[in-house]
Amino acid sequence: MILLEKRIGRTRDSVIWIDAVNDRVYRRVVAGMQWPGPRPGFAVIVGEEDNEDPFLHENHIHVINEADGVNIPGRDALGFMRRLSELRGLYGIESIYGNPNIKSMQSMLSHFNETLPDKGRNGLHIESAPLIDDKRCFDFCVQIVRKRLVEGRKTLHLGKESRLPGILSSAGEVMGEKAEDFPAIAALGYAVGALDSWKPLKAPLPDRQQTNYNLFSYQGRA
Repeated sequence: MILLEKRIGRTRDSVIWIDAVNDRVYRRVVAGMQWPGPRPGFAVIVGEEDNEDPFLHENHIHVINEADGVNIPGRDALGFMRRLSELRGLYGIESIYGNPNIKSMQSMLSHFNETLPDKGRNGLHIESAPLIDDKRCFDFCVQIVRKRLVEGRKTLHLGKESRLPGILSSAGEVMGEKAEDFPAIAALGYAVGALDSWKPLKAPLPDRQQTNYNLFSYQGRA
């Protein structure tokens, strides 16, 4: 499991995540998730590197952790929510992308948040993934993952311990299928699609009078 250290970024209003083991700096760390349904749910945590690849003109994205509902006792939605909440706290994630419009899950999530020590004030909140209300949303997920895995232009790195490479290679042709039937692909597509669709604004350089600011306080991708 990859552990990250969350720090203040270039400005006091921005944050970065440090992966000291792999010598990487992430400017964004988000989650994608697909609710349990016909198949157990799946969640994935991904980090977007701070520096753009000078040749590919893309920021590399790495899978940091994942939660496969198959491995959750009971394989139920409540256990899935608990694991997702743990991952959010572990990595300091602010955005979890998925489908927040499933009514059965809305009521269950509301009840789950109320059981938390802070009575839901810092509970789980699922943000809408790109095109989530479009019937072609899953096709968009498949296309955006495939695009970033193209040999020679690869900017999505699944990791040695991930189950995703095996899932992707064994899935076959999935265009036109449903997200609930391929939860791992959907979760990955939601997260990567959100990073691709919504780019962060470039932070302005701080005022020179902020003498406690060090522009070289961290290093990005070499």
